[in-house]
Amino acid sequence: MTVRELSQSLFQLPEAWERFWFGLAPSRAVSTFRVALCTVAALHFLLFFTWVPAWLSGDGWFDVATGRYVIGDGVPDTGSFYRWSPLFNATHPAAAYAVCGIGLTASVAAMLGLGSRLAPLGAWLCMLTIHHRAPWLSMPGEILLTAGLFYLLIDPGRTAWTFRPGFDDAAKRFSANLTLRCNQIHLLIWLVFSVISMLQYTVWWNGTAVSVLSQQIDGWVGEIPSSSHVGHFCTLAMLALQIAAAFFLTRRDFRVIGLGCLAGFAAMVFALAGDGLYSLVLLAMGTAFFPVDRSPNP
Repeated sequence: MTVRELSQSLFQLPEAWERFWFGLAPSRAVSTFRVALCTVAALHFLLFFTWVPAWLSGDGWFDVATGRYVIGDGVPDTGSFYRWSPLFNATHPAAAYAVCGIGLTASVAAMLGLGSRLAPLGAWLCMLTIHHRAPWLSMPGEILLTAGLFYLLIDPGRTAWTFRPGFDDAAKRFSANLTLRCNQIHLLIWLVFSVISMLQYTVWWNGTAVSVLSQQIDGWVGEIPSSSHVGHFCTLAMLALQIAAAFFLTRRDFRVIGLGCLAGFAAMVFALAGDGLYSLVLLAMGTAFFPVDRSPNP
């Protein structure tokens, strides 16, 4: 690249930045993402019902005193006031069941395209209410799911994947594009930092991570010996699939390959770690990369 070409690229950078974030996208693209994510959210709220009363009531295994201790309540510089939950005050199991029921209803409503932004807002608030109450139970899937629900507040989409008859608004909006971009960037950063965090541990360098994981977690494939070539291959594959997914998802012409790598990683998480929620959330977040027509309105 010549100096002149480089200078022209730099001059075009502000326009490209604005087009990337504030270009127009059809609302049906967000609707596909919304349905996928809110379906997972609804399934997760069904799981939350099994957490009551053991984990979400005042006299369960994870009682109020324990919950406040975990979030660092009363300890300076822990930010515990940001992790407040109404379930610290409403300690009867009925309150927790109500939160789960509201979250489930809001997730289903959002999945069907009902309630506009109020539905994902209700699901997001209920999700935070539960996980602030029992943060020890929060896993990677819950964190990604909560972020995706929050981004739906920008634009929940309108057209595709909805059962409301006659509700077909194919207009393109910058808010739809912004919702997709936020989810895309969040997922890419997540994959990059996931790899970085894994490589902080020796087991991911020497190829024994999957074997250690199989011994600690009851996955679908059972225990894998540390000397097994299968374990070494799976360890390297989990790293490589995340790197490949992050790389190819940023290339429009090769995005299908990126989605395939993401699906492969999700399948390995499910098979080796037994974390079905994380796998489903990864697949749902990946729908934000589905090819859509981003041409401006005539």
